[in-house]
Amino acid sequence: MNLTAELMARFLAAAVRFSGLPAVDPADLPAVEQVNAQVLAQKVCPDAPGTCNSVAALFDTESYRIYLRDTLNPTDPMDNSFIVHELVHVLQFKKFGHDYFTSCRKVLDSEQQAYYVQNNYLGEEGIDWREGFLLRFMKCPPEEVVKDELGRDND
Repeated sequence: MNLTAELMARFLAAAVRFSGLPAVDPADLPAVEQVNAQVLAQKVCPDAPGTCNSVAALFDTESYRIYLRDTLNPTDPMDNSFIVHELVHVLQFKKFGHDYFTSCRKVLDSEQQAYYVQNNYLGEEGIDWREGFLLRFMKCPPEEVVKDELGRDND
């Protein structure tokens, strides 16, 4: 893999610039590991890996690691836009913590921001392509309202 500290710093700068999230020290970035499609699908969808074969990258909050599909070329702007996308999730994780990724609504919000950044990065690189189109069709089930001991909503 040809993913240098200089490239990571460039990708991080783009993630910060387009997201508006606070920067982190490049030394605090997670390790990046390239894996084959089957390993990546298993990490994303452990209960049904066959449904996740098109996933290109993942930021794993549990292991604090970014996984990239081994067919991606980190020096190609189309491919490295997925690194920028995952770095947005790292910035979200650093700012908001693990709980930011625990509800369907928050996950969709985090993906919307990451795709926004990725698409702006692609445009800056001169690539007329948009990722995340299907996100606009995803819906969350109604969230359960938690009641306190007196039967009042706790939100």
